[in-house]
Amino acid sequence: MKSKEFLVKELTEISYRFENVQIRYEHRKNTFSHIVEIIPLVVFNNNEEYMNAEAYLEDEFERLFPQENIVFISEDSLTEIKNPDYLFGYKSVVFENPVFDTELIIEGFSQRIDFSVVNYYVLAA
Repeated sequence: MKSKEFLVKELTEISYRFENVQIRYEHRKNTFSHIVEIIPLVVFNNNEEYMNAEAYLEDEFERLFPQENIVFISEDSLTEIKNPDYLFGYKSVVFENPVFDTELIIEGFSQRIDFSVVNYYVLAA
């Protein structure tokens, strides 16, 4: 089994065990690194059961693939995932349009609506 396959299998299991956790995974081939982002930060830092699962996964990964690196991060980390290979625990909505296909990933819900990125255009006749 290759390292990426191993991590996908293990991260899938973690996402089932911890339903409130969102996981993003990115493999960086040039540095033989695997970045795993765990959200929310409170689970990453304070959930003992999760921390034990992470420690076990990290130990197994290092034992099976000693030539590669694995890094676990969370919100506000200096290391960022730019192009995730896999998402676990995220809900997504797909809009199909013959001109423009897009997929929205829902990262959470809030009562607050942010209109800061909305552009209003007025058409004068």
